[in-house]
Amino acid sequence: MKRRSFLVIGLLAALVAAFLGYRAWNETVPEAADHKPEMALPAGELFLAFQQDEAAAGRSYNGKLIQVQGAVREARTEEDGRLIVLLETGDAMGAVLCEFPIGAKVPGAGTSVTIKGYCAGYNFDVLLQRCAFVPEHR
Repeated sequence: MKRRSFLVIGLLAALVAAFLGYRAWNETVPEAADHKPEMALPAGELFLAFQQDEAAAGRSYNGKLIQVQGAVREARTEEDGRLIVLLETGDAMGAVLCEFPIGAKVPGAGTSVTIKGYCAGYNFDVLLQRCAFVPEHR
């Protein structure tokens, strides 16, 4: 009798684990275009916050949807089709690096843009992922 109970409990546990694994595997990641940003600031201010105190800035910004404004330093399309936009920060060695999904339109260098994306931290540049351009309202 004990052996049968352990077998049933083990089978149920395996089914629950398989179901949870299936859900996690198929979960979609939210895109910035579909959500309202938690905060907005200039690209240079975001970069400076990480440069001055990376740990404090990480607590304030990492994982949050942030809207930044700035001038495009460089824009390029990667081999896999993703768009990478570097925003000016006032520091020649660092930028706010924005990753866009495949098919995003490439802005020209020097263009002033507003972008929202999920902050993923700092490694010489501040990284924003799953970005979207914010259209200008007139």
